[in-house]
Amino acid sequence: MRRVTFDLDVLRSFVAGMELGSFARAAERLGRSTSAVSAQLKKLEEQAATPIFRKSGRGLALTEAGETMLGYARRLLELNDEAAAAIHDVELEGWVRLGLQEDFGEAVLPEVLGRFARAHPKVKIEARIARSHELADRITQGSLDIALAWHNGASLPYS
Repeated sequence: MRRVTFDLDVLRSFVAGMELGSFARAAERLGRSTSAVSAQLKKLEEQAATPIFRKSGRGLALTEAGETMLGYARRLLELNDEAAAAIHDVELEGWVRLGLQEDFGEAVLPEVLGRFARAHPKVKIEARIARSHELADRITQGSLDIALAWHNGASLPYS
């Protein structure tokens, strides 16, 4: 079996495209041209030595190998980012008061907070799950530092 070293920039484009639902949006977010991202995806398939994408209507879908690759790509990028934070002595400490809507909290909270806690063990997070209007009130009152909620059009500090 030949040894393959996957390019992290290529993996970052791949993951961004899948998470954003569009490689054009991924290119924009990453500050690259769409053709550069397309070339990276072609490179990824060459490195994997197997098709990662298949045609699906007018777009692309992942093959079984592509689904597997996506899981590993996320893990590799997470580990890379953790290592970069660790060696650069990003030593954050203190408290963060976080508010989330229930639908975000159940899906996002465990994975993201676990990753953050490993990268920044001296930061304590107080998480509160509430309805959007309650989160907005708490932001305005200063009892939350940050909240992730659907916006109802009300003017809030830093929105």
